[in-house]
Amino acid sequence: MIKKIFILIFLFAKITFANTLILEDNTDFSNLTLTKYQSTYIDKTSTFTIDDIVKETSFKNIKKTNFKASKSRVWTKVSLKNLSSTNEKLYFENNRPILDIIDIYIFKNNIPYRKIELGDNRSIKSRELKIRKSTYSLLLERNTNYTIYTMHKSYTSISTYWKVYDQYNFITATTIETIAWGIFSGIIIALILYNLAVYFTIKESYFLVYIGLALFLAIYQFKINGFYYQFFNYLDIKWIDDINWSLGFFAQIFTLLFPLTFFKPSKKSFVYKILMFLVFLNICAVIFYLSVLEYDEFKLYTNYTDLITLLTMPTLFCVSLWAIYNKLSGSLYYFLGQFSFLFLIFYGVFVNTGYLEPISHMWVIIPLGIILDVIFISLALFTKVKLIEKEKKLNEQLIISQARFTTIGQNIADLVHQWKTPISQLGSEVLLLKAMHSLDKKNFDDSFIETLPKIEDSIKFLNNTMDDIYNFYSNPKQKEKFLVKDELESVLRLLENKIKDNNITIIEELESFTYEGYKTSLTNSFMVIVENAIYEHSQNENSDKKIFITLKELDDEILLMIEDNAGGIKEEDFENLYDIDYSSKGKNGSGVGLALTKRLVENRLNGTISVANTKNGAVFKIVFPKYD
Repeated sequence: MIKKIFILIFLFAKITFANTLILEDNTDFSNLTLTKYQSTYIDKTSTFTIDDIVKETSFKNIKKTNFKASKSRVWTKVSLKNLSSTNEKLYFENNRPILDIIDIYIFKNNIPYRKIELGDNRSIKSRELKIRKSTYSLLLERNTNYTIYTMHKSYTSISTYWKVYDQYNFITATTIETIAWGIFSGIIIALILYNLAVYFTIKESYFLVYIGLALFLAIYQFKINGFYYQFFNYLDIKWIDDINWSLGFFAQIFTLLFPLTFFKPSKKSFVYKILMFLVFLNICAVIFYLSVLEYDEFKLYTNYTDLITLLTMPTLFCVSLWAIYNKLSGSLYYFLGQFSFLFLIFYGVFVNTGYLEPISHMWVIIPLGIILDVIFISLALFTKVKLIEKEKKLNEQLIISQARFTTIGQNIADLVHQWKTPISQLGSEVLLLKAMHSLDKKNFDDSFIETLPKIEDSIKFLNNTMDDIYNFYSNPKQKEKFLVKDELESVLRLLENKIKDNNITIIEELESFTYEGYKTSLTNSFMVIVENAIYEHSQNENSDKKIFITLKELDDEILLMIEDNAGGIKEEDFENLYDIDYSSKGKNGSGVGLALTKRLVENRLNGTISVANTKNGAVFKIVFPKYD
């Protein structure tokens, strides 16, 4: 009989407290929510007061905690009883930071005890806990019954998902979220700064679009997660709340512009047309919400404008598949970004719009999706940069090769010009010998002996010139030992006609020593600088034209200086002097010479090249190590 009485008492207690959150000494607060304990009532007239609600008997226990935006008010009711051995201070936190209005009515032993006003349409200064989410604390006394009625009203979707913490778990959860958002911010800022630096180097528009994409996605996340509300509380609350309605669509515009600028689909293609159509829809949404800031009832149109988001994200995923199919540069990374964006953010958007139920730690989902998206897109940009660099190097090599052929042509022309005199002399001497042999055989031997040295000098000159050309254009892959002075003089001999034609005096101060390295790299660099000096002299009427060439062997380095008195270099030319596509000669120059010289000096000679203006001209200094 006694056993039956205990069973009846147990069943009665179970039924009585089935919907009551019982706090005991061993209650686990690490993942405690009010979901299974609360009952819900939807006030479709939005007229009920707390007095009406207390009398209402239509509260239902439902698992749903996420409701689409509407004019209705959502009420919840939950009972709590502290059966632990001590009084317990609890923290109640709503998982949706941007709910407009939340009124909490607390009854203690069925007697009105306390009213708390939360929501981001109210000043944070009046809150007990000045944090971004709607959170309040409540001290539960031992063996005391509490009933909490909560009214939720918002033009966004409404969440009745409340977490319950003790003090330790509340501090731990808040700290973890703060660190996580700090990491999120750091990653976004780092990626923005990196790609901004790359933009200033490459000047491609899709880097700016990426920066806008990352920036506005981050700003939007900070807004919907309550950071503006927490940290910009000195601003107008309503303005902060209203601007949020256009931020999301503004961010989506950049997500659509990125594949347009990055993959550059044809304007006649379906991909281009659908992306531009979605850009247009998002712009319309931005304009619409900015134009109706003062009219709250228009915010309920989010149920329709959310369809733009639900159309945008799958479209971006399909575009990534199109890019992979067409084997476009960076398409794989873009696909991975859109894959994470689609499944993580798609879920987050459905939750935030009230179509799906939230999960524990829901706040992680969308930021994680954004981080993965911007990281993978950044990797796609990095792939594009590598491709651009590769194409640039290839183009530079083609330009350099073309310039090398041009130089060969110029030097062959100079060679032909140089050979005219000795060849003419050879012809004259041969004709003289023929004539002497035919007309004056008695004196032929004397004439032959007199003429032979002249013929030998002409042949020697031709041979030396050919050796100079060969030495200059031979390009051994291995280093070789050579006398630097001899090679510089060989280059000057190749340029002898140009030097004489422009009445230039070469003043040499050349030390004689052996160097082991890439001979043609040094002679090419030297020739380019001397030819530039000759050109500058050809452009002025100075009667005393000079080029000073100094070669010195220092302790561990070799110094080569080429100085002229041709008037110097214009200040505006210094910045771009070594650019491969820049030339101060206009149509008379390709811009390759000094760019090639800088590359040869730095990469082949492991040295440095510098230039400065002097009183009467310019001086180039090449310094490279004596021993590599």
